[in-house]
Amino acid sequence: MLRSYADKIPGIEVILGRLKHFDLILTAAENEIVRDLIKFLPIFESTTTILSASKSYPTISLCLLLRIEIESLLHNDRLESSVIQDLKFLISTNLDNRFPVTPLYICAFLLDPFQLEIDISRYLTQCHTTKELILSEMIKQFKINHFTQASGTNNVSTSSSSPQSCSSITTTTASSTSMKRNLSVESLYSPVKHLKKLKENLIQKHKPPSTSGLDPIVDEIQNYLQLDISCDDVLQFWQSSGNAFTHLKRLAQIVLAVPATSTPSEQVFSITGLILNAKRTMLLPENVGKIQMIHDNYNL
Repeated sequence: MLRSYADKIPGIEVILGRLKHFDLILTAAENEIVRDLIKFLPIFESTTTILSASKSYPTISLCLLLRIEIESLLHNDRLESSVIQDLKFLISTNLDNRFPVTPLYICAFLLDPFQLEIDISRYLTQCHTTKELILSEMIKQFKINHFTQASGTNNVSTSSSSPQSCSSITTTTASSTSMKRNLSVESLYSPVKHLKKLKENLIQKHKPPSTSGLDPIVDEIQNYLQLDISCDDVLQFWQSSGNAFTHLKRLAQIVLAVPATSTPSEQVFSITGLILNAKRTMLLPENVGKIQMIHDNYNL
């Protein structure tokens, strides 16, 4: 509406003058404020449009990124008019209430590998968490644990195994005992040609146990957060990730499917939503208003 007014200021002033509504004609200073608003407000229009999408792309992973952009535009500029400065102050004061940072938004943000390099430390501090912790907690919250399932399957198959399996276990135990015997001090007197193999065995025997095996989920999260890739399509990334990040892939399937706003569902029940369907997206805004007016007043 402001853009439409700004493009027609001379004509509007002429019409108001002819109608002798001189009190409705804006001053030059007020028209300048209108132009400042036209420059300042589009980011909010774009944010609303992007987060209200329903099919083209996941929207919840963009919430934190768009909030970062909004905050960058709210810094006071001494060269701006007092109206814009006051507006920025009001928006900054109410931003946490109208556009809060939630653990779900942070999780969705982190599940887009292209955004991992962006600094979100202030939001993590605000939520009293870390990147690793928030992803780990979300995995636990949605009860994603492929390793436990695999372990349970192995236990069931082992408990119901035949006597042949028992003999296999006995053989494995015997070979394990033999391995320990081969790694004993006596084996140091082996011929020199076996020294290389002996060295490898001794290193494996005395090497401290790996801590990554204690919590594979934490290990998976740390490996993921160290990625440095360019990813245009987050859904394509997770689809092609295979088994590299099993838990995070399942988490992405759950979280990224959540729409950022309720607009898609609300449009299903609204007259405007029915008008703006896929076949009528080329309608101009004023024509949409006319069609809705005809719908509301058809029986008059």
